[in-house]
This record gives sequence, structure tokens and C-alpha cells, in this order.
Amino acid sequence: MGDHMADNELEILTNARGVLLELRRNFAKTIAAGYKSGETETAIKSLIEAQHAIDVIDHAADELEDAEEEEEDDEE
Repeated sequence: MGDHMADNELEILTNARGVLLELRRNFAKTIAAGYKSGETETAIKSLIEAQHAIDVIDHAADELEDAEEEEEDDEE
């Protein structure tokens, strides 16, 4: 049961990361399209926030995978 819940949590993190990657790509496209007062600054801030969220998700996924490995080691 623990493995199923961990798999589900990892799937949620993976899906969220995919959405954030798409957002990041869109913000980058907005920036690359050329400077537009207000819009470019907003896109830059949003890009940074999206990257931060991706980093947080990556960290959470790493922790989840480490916890799974520890559980497997304890079972042996």
C-alpha cells in the first residue's frame, strides 16, 4: 500500500512539473517575442516563479524517491 501511495505522489509531482515546464516555455516565448512594457517584466517574474516551483517539485520528488529506497532497504 505504501508503494502505491508513493507512486501516486510521484505521479502528481511529475504531472505538476510537466504543467510548470509548459508555463515556463510560454513565459520564455513571451520574453523572446520582444520587449513590451509591463508584459515583459511580468513574464520575467513569472518565469522565475515557475522555475522556483520546478526546483521545489524536483526536491520533493528526490525526497520521495529517497524515502522509497530507505523503505526497500529496511524490508531486506
